[in-house]
Amino acid sequence: MTTPSTDTRARLLDAAERAFSDKGFDGAALREITTEAKANLAAVHYHFGSKEELFLAVVARRIEPLNRERLALLDAAEAKAGARAPALEDVIEALVAPMLRLARDEARGGAAFVRLFGRLQNEPEAIWRRILGGPLAEVRARFSAALARALPELDRGELAWRMHFAIGALCNVIVDRQRLELLSDGQQSSEDVEGAIAHLVPFLAAAFRARTRPSPAQTRSARR
Repeated sequence: MTTPSTDTRARLLDAAERAFSDKGFDGAALREITTEAKANLAAVHYHFGSKEELFLAVVARRIEPLNRERLALLDAAEAKAGARAPALEDVIEALVAPMLRLARDEARGGAAFVRLFGRLQNEPEAIWRRILGGPLAEVRARFSAALARALPELDRGELAWRMHFAIGALCNVIVDRQRLELLSDGQQSSEDVEGAIAHLVPFLAAAFRARTRPSPAQTRSARR
């Protein structure tokens, strides 16, 4: 049952999501959030404690259901593999498919998620550390471990680079809705979610498996 307290909390989250999505963490003012939510600053401190905690609650509200879906798919991939390492393609699909589906699902707030996700990419390092250590902590740990098992030949540093590039590709597909249509002269649509998954998963799997060229420093060291 909804109570006045939970209703106020929900209104604050809705108003904060719009403000943070439009202006970012630094640009959004608590007073404009409370005005839109028909609440006061005391309500923010009562429900969240601070502006930063309110921001993290907004992110968590969108990310936590997504993370449950990702982890369920990863659990299924690991169960299918048994004692063996999970298939790389299955791990990647568990990571990217739920996010792509959510981004294009208006019934689950896809447009709001895309706006917030796009704005998140420009937030300062301190905010990202809180997100990685909070709403994304379990997903980060589970997928890092699964990818390490699937790719035992990669050291931790190399795996971090490849995860960085993979997440960048995923972000681009989610946020950019025009480039694919322009590149394909209208023959392909970024709204084709299952088509995007079918193309992105093998593309990322090949990237994870690719040989890495030695860096200039490594080449100089080998010549000595």
